Amino acid sequence: MSVVPAPWSQRVLRSLVGAGAAYFALFVVVHAALALTSAGSNAWDAVSLVLIVVPQWVLIRRRSLDLPLRTAVVLAALVVGAAITGLMSIADIARPAGYDAWFFGGIAFDLLGLTVVGRFGVAWVTMAVVLATALGWAVLGDRPLSVGLGLVVRHVATLAVGTALAVSLRRSNAASVAFRAVQRRRRMEEDVARARAGARRSAVEQVLEQAGPMLRAIAEGRRISADDRRQMLVLEGALRDQIRTPRLSATELRAVVDTARRRGVNVLLLDEADEASEAARADASLWLAAQLESTKRGGFIGRLRDIEGGGVRASAVRDDHGEAAVFH
Repeated sequence: MSVVPAPWSQRVLRSLVGAGAAYFALFVVVHAALALTSAGSNAWDAVSLVLIVVPQWVLIRRRSLDLPLRTAVVLAALVVGAAITGLMSIADIARPAGYDAWFFGGIAFDLLGLTVVGRFGVAWVTMAVVLATALGWAVLGDRPLSVGLGLVVRHVATLAVGTALAVSLRRSNAASVAFRAVQRRRRMEEDVARARAGARRSAVEQVLEQAGPMLRAIAEGRRISADDRRQMLVLEGALRDQIRTPRLSATELRAVVDTARRRGVNVLLLDEADEASEAARADASLWLAAQLESTKRGGFIGRLRDIEGGGVRASAVRDDHGEAAVFH
């Protein structure tokens, strides 16, 4: 069945509700206004604006809190390029004031985005490079180092606070994800347990229904024949198997076990294969059925045990000897 894409209006609405498009539009408008109204506005401001906007666009389109290292490095290179072109736009200003160095604010937001997606090292290395660039700009322009430092230092503090917040958010998110995973696993285990209990209850009820005529005969005081006694042994064993080995009782082995008990074989089944695959269990059950069919009298113990790799080891012990086989 093909899926019809939602109209563009609905996609835009969902994006706005999710705040992604709204945030990006606000980011662009604010920084464009700062770039156009700053002292000495020129073409370098436009280049710097583009280099700042692209990382934001990439980051807000992420659907997870992880970012490949290669992508993070590319975004960091764009951020450094934004710092260089921004500083070139104010090359003729001796001491930038106000929002003349507006681009450092946009750069700080880009680096905060990198911390949110877990690239803390890339963000701080990039900030160090940006700081070095600002100091180099001051030296090349015969300005005091304090001028270059003053352009960046407050944004370093912003990145420090944002990093602490991002670490806290990521830890909270990891704890929330782990908690939801535990809840899903518990619900799954509870569903499986309820399903097994229901299947076992149903199987026991079926056995009790089969035992109904025999129980009524006993209650009415009718004479119990040898065949009736054998049937009672079969029913007793079937009830025991349904309680202890319900998964084996649901296979073709069930009919073979009943037949063997009717001819006087004392059958005991043990199922210790909880991790085995269904295919391995099916093959092991068929093997046990074949071994039991060849047992004419005496006792028979059939056992399944787990082995590594999802396999199962089946063993059949008779009065005189025992055999074993492995299935995967």
